[in-house]
Amino acid sequence: MNNDTIFLYIIAAIALCFGLINCIQFLLKRNRTAQTTGTIISIKMPNPETAKARNSKWAKVSYMVDGKSYQSQNRVQVPMALQEGATVKVRYDKCNPEKLYSFSLLRIALSILIAAVCILAAVYL
Repeated sequence: MNNDTIFLYIIAAIALCFGLINCIQFLLKRNRTAQTTGTIISIKMPNPETAKARNSKWAKVSYMVDGKSYQSQNRVQVPMALQEGATVKVRYDKCNPEKLYSFSLLRIALSILIAAVCILAAVYL
């Protein structure tokens, strides 16, 4: 087994663990969460704005739940192209609407797909 194969298996294991953890969180909390559309009110980036590679955007969001306006306690990751004032779909806790969750079915599916591709590549290397 060469270094490339080992590396692919490690990436597959990490992606699979990430997907399984998100899947478990989703299954445990799916009845306690709901989805709505919110407006980004502030954005924070860990690196300077000029750094495009290895950077991310984290936003505080304002949204309506049952006719009442809420502002998120925590930040959620948003696409780099979005700015303040843009709308995003968010998942919130029904018991504590100010708390947002960042798991999604798309993220779960993509991580499992990445794990499968890495395993297939490692097998055929």
